[in-house]
Amino acid sequence: MKKCVIMLVLALLMFALPAYSQPIVDNFFITVGPGGNIIAGGGSGYGNGEWYIYPSGWINEWFYDHPFDPLKGKEYTIEFDWMSNEPGIPTHIEVAFNWSTPEWSQLGLSYPPIPPTHEELYILRHSFMLKDGYFPTMQHFVYTYYVWPYNPEWISIDVRGSNFTVVNGFMVHECKIGTEESSWGSIKADFK
Repeated sequence: MKKCVIMLVLALLMFALPAYSQPIVDNFFITVGPGGNIIAGGGSGYGNGEWYIYPSGWINEWFYDHPFDPLKGKEYTIEFDWMSNEPGIPTHIEVAFNWSTPEWSQLGLSYPPIPPTHEELYILRHSFMLKDGYFPTMQHFVYTYYVWPYNPEWISIDVRGSNFTVVNGFMVHECKIGTEESSWGSIKADFK
């Protein structure tokens, strides 16, 4: 009987771990006018793809990932197309990944750190694209980033600026686990 229980537990773990580590793919789009206002936006994120405006000027769409886990990390890959919304007007665009802090997850809330949440306490951010100028034709962008200290519960795509359109946006986020040399454990050890 004990052997059957052990085999059952091992079988469940074998099926549960791959499901937890499967990549999640989310999508997004947004158009921001010359005054920095949202003209249109959406995606697969929290609140039916709502974009939230923060006092800092960042505009975020949040996505649930997995429960906070200090033993894992996160790999983001983002891909999107973008251009000036009105080609004759200068464009300013900044794009970032962000994620919730462990302190946010400890609050036990069922939603991301949306306004009026205190950004500095509950949101960490990595800006990866900043462009100023005239962009009358569609530009394509791909970027990968790692959050190594932990696997955050909530992640976000952030934009700010004026006069731009982002379309065909996809974000693949994957939990990273393992300890062998070619795994996430090895990458994570290199950061410490």
